[in-house]
Amino acid sequence: MKKILTIAAIIALLSLTLTSCGKAFELDTNALIGDIIGADLFLDSLEPVSESVVKKVVGLSTELIKDFHYEIGTGATGEEFAVITCDSEESAKKVKEEIIKRQDSLYNTYESYSPESLPRISNAVIEQKGIYVIFISCDKDDDAQKLVDKYL
Repeated sequence: MKKILTIAAIIALLSLTLTSCGKAFELDTNALIGDIIGADLFLDSLEPVSESVVKKVVGLSTELIKDFHYEIGTGATGEEFAVITCDSEESAKKVKEEIIKRQDSLYNTYESYSPESLPRISNAVIEQKGIYVIFISCDKDDDAQKLVDKYL
């Protein structure tokens, strides 16, 4: 009887372990976007941009993106943010690389134009988990990182 109970316990434990491994990470992107907007992270006023701006100005491969919310400031501060959902984890890794290139481009642009913006850009939050990519260039990078960590 003890052997049967032990085997049953092992099977139950293995079942729980295997079912939890198969679950993909899901991010409530709408809640995150709302919290970013409401968190008082930015000096500038930001506005959402279209897919054509994301593709041409930001330089992201929109064919890898399933959904996105991207906001850019007036150009005075180097502040912007994005919450991006990709079609696969591999696509998300590529989009993260493109976001890093965007960060480099922003830095190079603001280096002579607005050097006081450089800390915002160089300390930007760039995170990728599963199919999601998050980018926040803002005045309060520590607060932005804490917010992102709460969701990831």
